[in-house]
Amino acid sequence: MHPDIQMRRDIVDGLHQRPLLATADFYRLIDRPMPVVTFRMTVKPAGRDFYHVVDSQTGKVMGFRRQHNEACALARRLETRNANQLRG
Repeated sequence: MHPDIQMRRDIVDGLHQRPLLATADFYRLIDRPMPVVTFRMTVKPAGRDFYHVVDSQTGKVMGFRRQHNEACALARRLETRNANQLRG
């Protein structure tokens, strides 16, 4: 790899790490644990051009789609529906 490209990649990687470090420093200053964001619905490949939307807590397949983008959209819809049910 060309040295200029490698140098640019190193700089960009460092810039991507700065927000995480700043957030960790903030939580360290207020003496609280950093929250962990986990998604309940995950998209997993299940064959050629076929994707399952799986509930990570139960392991059940909640739906399936033939396109990855459609499977991700379904996972987002199920995630928001689940969050709305928990709220009220």
